Amino acid sequence: MARRLCRLSRLFPLVSLSPASAAPKLPHLPVAVNPSPTPVLPSSSASPSPALPRLFSSSAGGSSMVVVGSADSFASILSKVQDEKLPAVFYYTAVWCGPCRAIAPLISKLSGQYPNIPVYKVDIDMQGVGSKLGDLKVYSVPTFHFYHKGQKTSEVVGADPKKLEAAMESLHKQQQ
Repeated sequence: MARRLCRLSRLFPLVSLSPASAAPKLPHLPVAVNPSPTPVLPSSSASPSPALPRLFSSSAGGSSMVVVGSADSFASILSKVQDEKLPAVFYYTAVWCGPCRAIAPLISKLSGQYPNIPVYKVDIDMQGVGSKLGDLKVYSVPTFHFYHKGQKTSEVVGADPKKLEAAMESLHKQQQ
């Protein structure tokens, strides 16, 4: 099976388009815009922390998926994982990425299967995150970084279910 991924050309352009070669303008279409980078949550949902809402949790409450809502919370989560030597998975994704949408049900399932390993879902288009992506060597989405004892131990780039399951199982075994 071919590895599917989306390149981050919008963040790391290889060439710039001249005005003459730009794409033709499309007719204006009305678009609903949410100016806030944080996800809109139903008012009846209770989250364990206002800065880190837990989404995608199963009815048994066993999911460990956390949607990171801002660049500041991403920075603090990453430093906490590194400083306190915690296990974690960082899932870098984008709304516009087809392979990211294809692998989303699997990562949601794995976060429920391994509830002691938090999965932090980071939208690469979130304001302020772009500068950190280069430092973390995230050049394509989906990208998964696996942390054990505060250190990045493995990485899966692309929507590869077998590699993702193997990396998650390996991280789980390291925790025991």
